[in-house]
Amino acid sequence: MKNKKKRRNTKRARVSPISAVRKAIGHHLKKYLIIYVPAVMPLFFFFLAHAITMVTLVLIKSGVLPQNLTLHKTLVTWGVYGLLPLLLCSYGCFFAVAKPVCGFLARKFPEWMPTTLTLASGGAYGAAVALVLLLLLAPGSLPRVFFLLLIGTTIGLGNWWLYHTLTGASAPAPQSPPADDF
Repeated sequence: MKNKKKRRNTKRARVSPISAVRKAIGHHLKKYLIIYVPAVMPLFFFFLAHAITMVTLVLIKSGVLPQNLTLHKTLVTWGVYGLLPLLLCSYGCFFAVAKPVCGFLARKFPEWMPTTLTLASGGAYGAAVALVLLLLLAPGSLPRVFFLLLIGTTIGLGNWWLYHTLTGASAPAPQSPPADDF
């Protein structure tokens, strides 16, 4: 009887459904961060291409840029058709190149600072993405090759830096040999 009376007198804290959903999504993202990070930079390029396209179209309509400019068409093509290969390259290279290279470099060069390891691993990740993009898209001119190298390197360094920033992870600590006690 006493317990029933206590329960009636206590007020229950109301939880907003929006904050509960926001908290659940935040918890899920933190728990499965390794799944979502490789998609960040390709999605960033997707939205950046569309934003530049909108600005270009406004400038063309207002007469600031010439009518025959193909920049917006190229950006839309890249934003729409380039997203899927970019995502696949990013995911594949994240797990197949960046993580093993980070572990290898940490074991091979234990004296390197974490920033140097992050840059080296991100560079390897970016080089792998750029190589796969070059093989998939087979650019016909040197400027296109440099464009793909820039995109691949940016994706690799950006995703790897973001991954280490969000997880607070540094490179795996190398195992020190056991000390001989005499």
